[in-house]
Amino acid sequence: MKRTILLAFLLTLATIISSCSSKAENIQENNNSNISFTSVSDEENDEDLESIDSEGIDNFSSCKFEDGIYSATVDYNNPETGYSATYTLDVDVRDCQVVQINFPNDGYLDDDHISYADIDDDGNASVVGEEGKTYQIQIDN
Repeated sequence: MKRTILLAFLLTLATIISSCSSKAENIQENNNSNISFTSVSDEENDEDLESIDSEGIDNFSSCKFEDGIYSATVDYNNPETGYSATYTLDVDVRDCQVVQINFPNDGYLDDDHISYADIDDDGNASVVGEEGKTYQIQIDN
């Protein structure tokens, strides 16, 4: 009796393994039929990279402002009250964007209060703050 049960178990196990193997081969054949490879030379790849740079997509590599704190002239304007003033403040630059404006009293405006702003080649950025306030920034050289 034990031999019969053992034999039945082994036959069932062999059948399961065999069916799994054939299903895996079918899946592999189906996957291989959908795969195509294209050979690209190093020159073609370099041309593609150059076209990306020339289109300005990779603007961080051309940014002349490294990450750090810079002194800047900041023209502040509150259109709601009509108040405007010019200050010399430190600004925090990350990935060629102004990400924070620092005040002498240890206060600051960060992404909770302003939107990040791209810095152009001349060091200018237009930051928009809460309630329509604007900060025209010129990084001092």
